[in-house]
Amino acid sequence: MATRTDSPLLAPGNDAEWAKINEEEACQEAEFAASMSMDERVTLGQQLSQQAVSVLVSSVKAGHAPRRALWS
Repeated sequence: MATRTDSPLLAPGNDAEWAKINEEEACQEAEFAASMSMDERVTLGQQLSQQAVSVLVSSVKAGHAPRRALWS
């Protein structure tokens, strides 16, 4: 059984480690984007937009958004 700790994975002050992680993520994202055609990018963008709207609608229906946020 895992024990829970309240400390973050990387505590503040580990700027060099965060910079390395951020650089690796940026490289991975750039490689992924370069490997996709324009049609694939558009399709992925549409899918992500649909997911975002779905999450937003679900959140509003569940009462987790101000009433005036949408459709008012």
